[in-house]
Amino acid sequence: MLYGFVAALGWGLTDFFGAVVGRRIGSLATVLLSQAFSALFVSVVLLGGEHDVSAAAPYLGWIVLNGAVSATAYSSHYRALELGPVAVVSPIGAAYAVVGVALSMIVLGERPSGLALLGGAVTIAGVMLTSTDLRALKAGTHGVPPGLPWALVAAVTFGIGGFLLAYLSKELGWVTGLWSSRVAQLVGFVTLAAFAGRDVPRRIVAAPAIAIAAIGVGLCDLIGVVAYSIGNETEFASILFVSSAVFPLLAVTLSVVFLHERPVPNQYAGVAMTVGGLVLLGFG
Repeated sequence: MLYGFVAALGWGLTDFFGAVVGRRIGSLATVLLSQAFSALFVSVVLLGGEHDVSAAAPYLGWIVLNGAVSATAYSSHYRALELGPVAVVSPIGAAYAVVGVALSMIVLGERPSGLALLGGAVTIAGVMLTSTDLRALKAGTHGVPPGLPWALVAAVTFGIGGFLLAYLSKELGWVTGLWSSRVAQLVGFVTLAAFAGRDVPRRIVAAPAIAIAAIGVGLCDLIGVVAYSIGNETEFASILFVSSAVFPLLAVTLSVVFLHERPVPNQYAGVAMTVGGLVLLGFG
């Protein structure tokens, strides 16, 4: 589970700094810069070692699928972080673990215990509570929290993308698996920017210091995905999903301290339930 916790550290920092940067230059510019850096870094690692790139050829279809799903996940998640609040978006994003564990059961035949299934149910309930302001709901004024639809899309697609990355890491080794995933999803980001991001160059040029900070976001994310990919070479995918999904603890803490976000009491309870459910899932 150590690799999962290191991944959680990287992704917790990614969520916080991704929100800060995304609100300055936009989510699309942020994800494009951060993931371009990630793809470049992994390419350097690949070229610097003795890794057989041709081994990825038989898995091209899975690589393309992983790239498309992961690009959707990152784009949606960064958009949700831009709209905020982090204290709502990050815990919902952590629900990707439920999707990933379900796929591990169906495809890989991993069989969690009753405690694990209870953890999954508690996690889902926590996500629902986190996304709801009960006081406003009772008063008849409750609306959809900013970024909620994007966060839900990200949670599902991150679960699928994370499962596919785990599969590629096991089959090709973490370097080749991660490299193929990063390059494939970068193609997706560039395609998206070509159609929907005509103002991205202007945003980057207008705020060069923030653009550099976006590369720092990519570095934090890279810490997470490298730890996750290495862990998948030796551990069950379901264990990595659960242990890495505690990253909202860090993201929410930083958002409360530095962004002065103030979730309502039931949303704090939802965060606690989400994390607690994931812990139960892990022990199960």
